[in-house]
Amino acid sequence: MIRKATAADIDRVEEIYNAHLDFEEATENRTNWHKGVYPLRATAENALKNDWLYVGEDEDGIWGAVIFNHVQMKEYYDMPWRYPEEDDKVFVIHTLVIDPDRRGQGKATEILNGAEEIAKEMGCTVMRIDTWAGNIPAQTLYQKQGYAIVGGCDTWFANAYISPIVFLVIKL
Repeated sequence: MIRKATAADIDRVEEIYNAHLDFEEATENRTNWHKGVYPLRATAENALKNDWLYVGEDEDGIWGAVIFNHVQMKEYYDMPWRYPEEDDKVFVIHTLVIDPDRRGQGKATEILNGAEEIAKEMGCTVMRIDTWAGNIPAQTLYQKQGYAIVGGCDTWFANAYISPIVFLVIKL
């Protein structure tokens, strides 16, 4: 189940962020995220305050988190989107993270499927996501789900230079 997060979920979301970052440090599975920089507890708290934070949960508890909103980085406006759309019709996925202990169980796919349903309920017609170009597992997952790469660029995020970032889109 994918549901809106509550204040009671913040500790668990922070645990998942840290577990994911520890997993990255211990393996070759790297993103452009860095412990102590992004994502932080404050990332989840801000998303909760804005009603953007969602969690994946089952009988064993919360296993993942994601931020959904209409917020697009300035670089989004320079992309050659296949499906141009007004901002309020664009559903953007940010900071999708799965507890490393639940990797390989289809949980990220479950979040993406849930995102599509939520986006449709909100009247959105397009979903967009970005990821670091070196994050091949994420790009592979998104493309399996029907997302298409539309472009890339260099950017600054969380006070760090990211080179390059890849933008993906799917029409709902």
